Amino acid sequence: MFIIKLIPSSVLSRQARKPSGIIGRYLMTKVFNAGNFDLNSFAKETLDIKVDDRILEIGFGPGKLIKEMAEIAIKGHVDGVDFSRDMLKEATKVNRQLISKGRVKLHEGDCRTLPFDDDSFDKLCSINTLYFWEEPEKYFLEIFRVVKPGGMVVVGFRDKEQMSKLSLDQNVFSTYTQEDLVLLLTDTGFSRPRIEKKEGKPFLSYCAVGHKS
Repeated sequence: MFIIKLIPSSVLSRQARKPSGIIGRYLMTKVFNAGNFDLNSFAKETLDIKVDDRILEIGFGPGKLIKEMAEIAIKGHVDGVDFSRDMLKEATKVNRQLISKGRVKLHEGDCRTLPFDDDSFDKLCSINTLYFWEEPEKYFLEIFRVVKPGGMVVVGFRDKEQMSKLSLDQNVFSTYTQEDLVLLLTDTGFSRPRIEKKEGKPFLSYCAVGHKS
């Protein structure tokens, strides 16, 4: 979109982290839905969602993936946590019917402290949010806490090589290699950590996968 070229990269980077205002609610919603399409689809495929799964998405943005997962887990439940109030409003509109039926619940909050009991979810995912996590080990430990034994986590991301080709504010974005993700999963208790890859646009899509024994 031409208008994106007119916005400084520092502003876009901050909006990518925490969308707000007109840019956040309207422009970034379009950017997220288009730019995350392949990665969201791959993460959903990798999760192998069952009809009775209870699922959590961290950083749900406009809420499109939340809706798609809930439409598969028809006997389960999908929760989402995001610290952008404007994204909460957008995602609520997208998921209004599912929320009214009690199949989706969206929460505003900081994902370093999740508002759920231990061992609450069969599956957990987060797409293109890792770059904004200060002290990512704390996030992964909190993720480990709320996933049930036997459950899995899928983190969709672009690796350091891919991110280096984009115009990003390095004060906002932290980047990671595939090996970094495997190490983070291992160090925070997840078993069988691996990186899944799939062709996508404009880059390969990567999902870091771990299980809670």
